[in-house]
Amino acid sequence: MSTASLTTAASSPPLRRLLAGIRRRARGWIWVESVAIILLAAAGLAALTLALDWLLEPPVWARGLAMAAAAGLLIWLVATRLIGRLAAPLPDRSLALAIERRHPSLGDTLSTAVGLAAEPHDGLDPDLIRRTVAAAGALADGVRPGDVFRRGRLAAIAIAGAMAAAAVGGFVATQPLMAETWARRMMLLQDLPWPRRVQLEAAGFVNGVRKVARGSDVDVVVRARTTGPAAESVFLRSPGDGSWQSVRMGTRGSADGTSQVFGHVLERVMADTPLEIRGGDARLRGLMLQTVEPPAIAALSLRSTLPAYLGGGERQPPAMRVVPVPRGSLVEVAFTATKPLSAATITARFADDAAADETGLVLAAFGPTHDLPAGNEPRDTIMATLPPLESDTALTVTFTDQDGIANREPVTLLLSAVPDEPPQVAVRMAGISTAVTPQGQIPVIGSIADDHGLAAAWAVAVRGEDSLVVPLDRIAGGEPLVELSDDTPLSVPLAGLALAAGDRLELTVSARDMCGLAGGPNEASGDTWTLEVVSPEALQAMLEAREILLRRRYEAAIEDLAQTRRGLDDASGLEASTAASRLAEAAARGAGESGEIATAFREIRAELAHNGLLTPEVENRLVAHVADPVAAIGRNELAELPAAARGVIAGEVSAADLASGTDRALKHMREVLDRMLELESYNEVIEKLRGVIEIQEQIRAETLERQRRRAREALEGL
Repeated sequence: MSTASLTTAASSPPLRRLLAGIRRRARGWIWVESVAIILLAAAGLAALTLALDWLLEPPVWARGLAMAAAAGLLIWLVATRLIGRLAAPLPDRSLALAIERRHPSLGDTLSTAVGLAAEPHDGLDPDLIRRTVAAAGALADGVRPGDVFRRGRLAAIAIAGAMAAAAVGGFVATQPLMAETWARRMMLLQDLPWPRRVQLEAAGFVNGVRKVARGSDVDVVVRARTTGPAAESVFLRSPGDGSWQSVRMGTRGSADGTSQVFGHVLERVMADTPLEIRGGDARLRGLMLQTVEPPAIAALSLRSTLPAYLGGGERQPPAMRVVPVPRGSLVEVAFTATKPLSAATITARFADDAAADETGLVLAAFGPTHDLPAGNEPRDTIMATLPPLESDTALTVTFTDQDGIANREPVTLLLSAVPDEPPQVAVRMAGISTAVTPQGQIPVIGSIADDHGLAAAWAVAVRGEDSLVVPLDRIAGGEPLVELSDDTPLSVPLAGLALAAGDRLELTVSARDMCGLAGGPNEASGDTWTLEVVSPEALQAMLEAREILLRRRYEAAIEDLAQTRRGLDDASGLEASTAASRLAEAAARGAGESGEIATAFREIRAELAHNGLLTPEVENRLVAHVADPVAAIGRNELAELPAAARGVIAGEVSAADLASGTDRALKHMREVLDRMLELESYNEVIEKLRGVIEIQEQIRAETLERQRRRAREALEGL
């Protein structure tokens, strides 16, 4: 500025005072307005962060970002609204223009004077400049500096800032705990929970995470504590089909004063699941159900030690759901899990323990409530030794891994105590029907077996009060099986019982095993046979009657075959095939009948032999003359006829050849039948002789009786 302008400006003190006053007031305005705006922003940000943090309770990083953004906004306001505006110059011309806008009656006098004073104008008249400045000074005396500003707006802003500050102060004074919590959470970034009317506690969550078995049903349990009446409802939010779903949790039990338990079951949780719980003014966020695979059986080892009577020794039964083990054995089991364990238990329940409760007997366990090995190292195997197995025993194994996850279903193993079964006596009489003579022998054939070993076997023949015991001397002890064949039967002689015709005889075969358990050895018996004791003559008569029946069966078989043979002569063409088919059926029936008849004759022979009635002559006629020829015909001629008949049907064999073969078979069968008739006649002769002998014996007995009577009469007459 030139010397002339400075002089001119200084020559107008009113104008200078006016501009200086306005400049001071402008600085004050900036201070008041900026501080008020900053207070409003600070209060608003504090309220916003408090509300959001109270509602959402975000993690530390989110709170840190929010506070950083709020601090950045306040710093920007201070820098731009306060410091920047205070640092900005307030030129006289700008102030003059501001005055003229508020006082339009001044025209451009003030701004012109200030402009002329600020810059030299050599081309203007100095006298004109002085008059202009003087006029501006005169007008400045009539302007009040306060009228230049909008005091109402500033007052509103100032009042708003003061009220915001007062509100913050009032909140701090009336809610010191809330204010302290906000300061510690937002400014110090501490994880301090907000004080609420309702407090929620989710059971089983550690640092917001609860590990559960994959695929299991998860029971989410929440306890709601209040400072007043108990909470009425709690909601569980979890992700559903594309969105979050909210369900109302059910109450568990009744309210305990200001506390109430709520629960809800999430079915088949297959993947990690975030949860949120809401109740009253409380929120539990960031909860996570983390799914892990539950522990399972990786290996099962069993070892059993047999009882002493079975010879002891160890066995390793196969690992199955049901493991059969001989009763009385000692059993050791070892279960290996698929992952390290923090706890495991083997519990046994015994079938014969009626007083046992559902919990059973703990055989082995380790974990937090049990003794762990030195060092508390995690284990994956648990072993147990059972007492001698006396009944079926169910073993239940529970695993808990290091995450506290238990196996979904307890592993159950059933040890089936296989009892020492009584011996199996499967025998029958050989060559004896329903009657026996007093001097006969009863052969017994079949098998006697025991699951572990026989101690003894014997046959008992009982007549009234008398009995006869015949031991099986082939058992030395320990044999699991004894075979009694036709060549090596158990023979029971009846001579020692002094039997008489008319008696009834009962025969039983029994056996005893080597069981050494409680209750002693097991005994078992086979069927009991009841036999009539008859005289040799009566037995022979019975067998002769059986021969007659067999002969008639053989006659019927011959007649059946002969009738179909006659049908073959009268048939031709298609009828020949039908006749051949019928002949094949008749031949097959005849072969079967022949085999059965031959066997029956041999049984007659055996029964005579076992009763001491077999002579070489009788054996020859029964076997050589009847049984062997009948069996040979059935095996040869009759067995060949069905094949020949099929050849006729197929056109490979002529009907004449089939007829010729049938005739040969009939011829041989009739020859054997003739021998049977001869034997029948022979038997009739024997029967007549037997009758004559009986009459002679009767006459002799009567003669002796008469002689005794006469002798007594002679003695009485003396």
